[in-house]
Formats: sequence, C-alpha cells, structure tokens
Amino acid sequence: MPIQVSSYSLPQMTDLVERSFQDGLQTLPMVMKNSGVVILDTMPKNSGDSKLFAERVTTDQYASVRDEGAVAEAGAVQYGYEKVAQVYTIAKTIGITKRMRVAGKDRAILDEITNLSEVCPNTQELDLSHRLTFAWSTSYNYKGSSRDLTTGDNRALIATNHTLTGSATTYSNQVTGNPAFSKGALEIAEKSFVEGSFDNLGVKIAVTPSVLITTDDPNTVNEVRQLLNATADVNSANSGTSNVYKSKYKHVVNPRIATDSNGGVDATKAKYWFLASERASDFYMCELETPYTELIKSNDSSENWNYLAAATYLISIVTGRWIR
Repeated sequence: MPIQVSSYSLPQMTDLVERSFQDGLQTLPMVMKNSGVVILDTMPKNSGDSKLFAERVTTDQYASVRDEGAVAEAGAVQYGYEKVAQVYTIAKTIGITKRMRVAGKDRAILDEITNLSEVCPNTQELDLSHRLTFAWSTSYNYKGSSRDLTTGDNRALIATNHTLTGSATTYSNQVTGNPAFSKGALEIAEKSFVEGSFDNLGVKIAVTPSVLITTDDPNTVNEVRQLLNATADVNSANSGTSNVYKSKYKHVVNPRIATDSNGGVDATKAKYWFLASERASDFYMCELETPYTELIKSNDSSENWNYLAAATYLISIVTGRWIR
C-alpha cells in the first residue's frame, strides 16, 4: 500500500524533508565540485564573512656561484597575487499547503520536497561551472547579483596577458586559435603549459595538466573519449602503434558549462573545453554554512508548513596558471 504523505503530521513531514535533503546531498552528481580542480574547504563559524587566498611565495630556483671567501648571495623572495572573497547566501523556501495535505496531493508534495533537497547543490554546481562558462569575463550577473570573476591580477580567468608580481613577463592561457577539441588542439594546449608556465620571478616552471573538462556536447565528448581510449595512435593505420594519450587525462563532462547566467541552454558555448592541472589549481570553494534545511516557524494564518533550504559559501580563483 503506498505511503500517504499527505496524512503525515508536522514532525513526520519535517523528518521526511530532512531525510530527503541529506539523501540529495549524498547522491546528486556533483560534477564540478568533485572534478579535482576545485579545492574544497570550510570556514570556521565566527571567523568573519570573507577570506584571503594567496599564491605561494616564490624563491630562487637556482643557486648563484660563490667566489672563494665571498658571502653567498641572498635568494630572491617574491610574494604572489592575493584575492579576497566574500561569502554569500543562497536560499529557497517551499510551503506544504493545508489544501495539499487534506486533498491527498502526495505527488505534488513529493515534488516540492525533491526540489528543496536539490536546489542548493544544483545552484553551487551552476556557480562553480559558470567560472568556466564566463571564464573570458571579469564578472557576470546571476538573478540580480553580480559575481566577481577576476583573478589576483584583475584579469579574467582566461586571458592573453596574465601578469606576474615580480617580472615583466606575461603569459596567455587561451589556446591559440580558439579551436574546437581535437588531437592537434590538445597538443597546442599542452605546449602552452610547457612554454608558458612561470613563477612570479618570470622563471619557467613545470605545470602538468591532468584533467580535461568539456561540455556535454556529444561530438566533443566522443572526440575526447576516442582520443583517450584508442588502442593505437588515432591518426595511425598501424594497429600496434602506442596511443600516448591512453588514460593520460581524467575526462570531466560538465552539462552546466554551456548555459546562460540563469542555467538555460547556450548553444554558443557547446564546444568549450579546458585542460587543467589539479595539483596547480587555486580554484577555491569555502563553505561557511554547508547546505541545510529547517522548518520555518510561521505566525500567519495560512496553515502552511514552510521549509527553508540554504547555504553560505564563497568561490575564489587566484590565478589562471593552472588552466588552458
């Protein structure tokens, strides 16, 4: 016999909402949050509503020659970029009306509860994804709220003129020619990591990419899978030729990248793809309040049972050196 949700008492309904909420947090596919490039952290309560993120201090990679009897040359120390981010709160309420309860509208009640359990995780995923969706912009507007997308050098995440704090050298993390994904395009991105990765003194460093992030565009997804999973060089007719890309990168398919600011479809972004380094990433997400739900005490005469879902967090990206 099916459960009569509409016959639940207030404590039973509250328990159902809380259980559904926790189940949603554990089972929803958090693609971007778990991509490997997002550094997840929490903020202690009573520690303020903002946080400073900073690059590691750069020191000389190489020693100088010391003449006999001379004092060793002091190593250079160069501080990197810093970025302050402030938390914001996302929230939504639902009301289980008296009519829904007495009329036996179980499906409608369950739909409301399901939506409440998913709305905060989904919003966080969209928020994280939009750091890539709008990676060429310094800000965008989400439902009347402005999102700051600048890195520590006040550039957009993807820019051709990222600067360093201790050198006149600049670097670009835009793949030359803005190509759709292919073997050749991937090699251009890899070469950019090899030739365009510097510390803040302008000295070449090694940054090794490990993740390919794409939209859910079928052609792009298939191109990546073919390249990574082929048993031979995809451009070779020799079946015994080794495929150097086999299992080289983790492929993250993100269905929320090709969207507009409100999460609607934006076909102009369908071919977006990114090559990124998990180890070098400084893409932070800190939660002051992880997603939660609670019963809202109502003093009106509506007889609604109102529930709130909310979360308070921040997102900050310090540099663009980890992504192409």
